[in-house]
Amino acid sequence: MESTGLSSGTTFLVEAAKAFFRKIYHCSAFAASVPLDKSLSWTPTLSFKINNHLTVAVEVSENPYPLILQLRRTDVLRLQMPVSVYCICPEEAYLADQTGAKALINDGYGLVTVAADGSSQRRAPCIPLIQEIVQQEFEAEIKPLPRMIKTRLAESFDRYKHNAPTGAADIAEVMEGMILRAGRDAAKKKWIAQADAKPGATAKTLAAMDAAPQFQNCRAAIGAAQAYISMYRNSAHHFPKDNRQAAKKYRDCRHGFLEGLKKIGFFRDEMRKAGLSGRL
Repeated sequence: MESTGLSSGTTFLVEAAKAFFRKIYHCSAFAASVPLDKSLSWTPTLSFKINNHLTVAVEVSENPYPLILQLRRTDVLRLQMPVSVYCICPEEAYLADQTGAKALINDGYGLVTVAADGSSQRRAPCIPLIQEIVQQEFEAEIKPLPRMIKTRLAESFDRYKHNAPTGAADIAEVMEGMILRAGRDAAKKKWIAQADAKPGATAKTLAAMDAAPQFQNCRAAIGAAQAYISMYRNSAHHFPKDNRQAAKKYRDCRHGFLEGLKKIGFFRDEMRKAGLSGRL
């Protein structure tokens, strides 16, 4: 099934879309009505690559959530390649159908609107669908946490929505901040040495905590924190070699981000049980 039945304003929207993406991604080569994959029963209006492994597909539509994108979301998720998908629609259609626009965005698609004068505005960015985390899922994970930590994690989530590997790495930074605070709290209580609670020495701090008798019931949380940082702290710098590696990495980013939220909550709870603040 391919997208059909677009209005006479299609050319206007397509040219506006090209101008917008040239500016945003500095791309010059667009494929018009070329299938992304033989297994996918959808041919986007436009597609282009922003590097060797990440494809952006663009669907031009008269409404903010075209039926074809609703029908093919699961199929795009199954592709062994990372694909970001944008809908391009007239601004007046977006303003008239906020429900459809919100549904599109909640499903992980990006949205760009085009005004009558040809100017374009990105209403929602997007990352590859295989990395998408919906707002409700994020909010459910952070619900038990205090406001300060929630605020910091919201910053990580915003980064994730623009660049998933960067967002996942940022969660590891939040975990490091939790460890630094726990180390300082423990040093004040003289449970560990001051020299073991300095910034930039996360592994040393965790090792000192693991050896301290006051943390004997917290060793699972300490080990989990160290393992998480080791795995995700520099994930943004590990460049995939091909589409399959890219797909795996991007799926791992989604898992890593959500797992990081759980690890932060677990670490905080265990620190509080041990008698520390559990703060950031």
